[in-house]
Amino acid sequence: MSCEIWAVIVTYNPDIPLLDAGLTALAGQVDGGVIIDNGSGNADAVQALAAQHGLSFVALHENIGLAAAQNAGIRRGMDADARYILLLDQDTILADGTARNLVTFCQSLEERGIRVGAVGNFFRDSHDDCLGSVWRSHGLRLRQTRASAGKSVVAEADFIIASGSLIPVSTLRHTGLMDAGLFIDLVDVEWGLRAKSQGFRHFLHNRNIMTHTIGSGRQKMLWKNITIHSPMRDYYVIRNSILVARRRYIAVAWRIYFIRRVPFFLLGFSLFADQRRLRCSLMLRGLFNGLLGRGGKYSGGVSNA
Repeated sequence: MSCEIWAVIVTYNPDIPLLDAGLTALAGQVDGGVIIDNGSGNADAVQALAAQHGLSFVALHENIGLAAAQNAGIRRGMDADARYILLLDQDTILADGTARNLVTFCQSLEERGIRVGAVGNFFRDSHDDCLGSVWRSHGLRLRQTRASAGKSVVAEADFIIASGSLIPVSTLRHTGLMDAGLFIDLVDVEWGLRAKSQGFRHFLHNRNIMTHTIGSGRQKMLWKNITIHSPMRDYYVIRNSILVARRRYIAVAWRIYFIRRVPFFLLGFSLFADQRRLRCSLMLRGLFNGLLGRGGKYSGGVSNA
């Protein structure tokens, strides 16, 4: 049986009440969906929620990474003949009507002859209550502008954060799925830039602004505020910045951004974040593996977080 909207939710040791709230908000907005659990310690509770909300459930025995887990869910949607994939984080709570509004938004763009990569909503960062930024490259420049909360605002972006994004299955069949070799960091950015290089365009609107949590907090570092993640995540930040910068389809402005990102984070997290020695060690390993072109899951002695 075919469906129009297929939800893909990836979980990893989720907050169960928060996940339940997100799934409750999702009810009635999609025609089907799956929870891909990435080896959580509370997988049984996640499975119970999936059954309660009428979603399929796939339990993985280990954390295979966000990208690979998303791909597993996307393939299930393709097998169900879905027209659109709705990607969600485990802590995303959608407003009523969000999914249908995204489909309508996507179709209105397609009717204008636009090859749609992904559509999404502006989001409000739970750490500072500010609207997220819209990123676009212009020649050698990369422009970052704050989203506007005004009436009926639409913005084109080079990429859209995965959570809450709607992607036509026809687009995914053309571009390919997420890059599993990246494991976690920059997965949505890389796919967005890859799709853009193939002529697809991404758009955001503010009809259903959602609240989204990025990292564990924000901290003033050098001359800007930076999102703080676990030390293990810093490994992927450095390594994947190098891996993505080396891709031939990445625009020059983005290459410059990724290359500049490496020394900034190396210096900033080594001097100003907590667990500095551990972070420095992991980032140097990320630098080494990035230069060697090594993707995949980190294989050292620190557990992924």
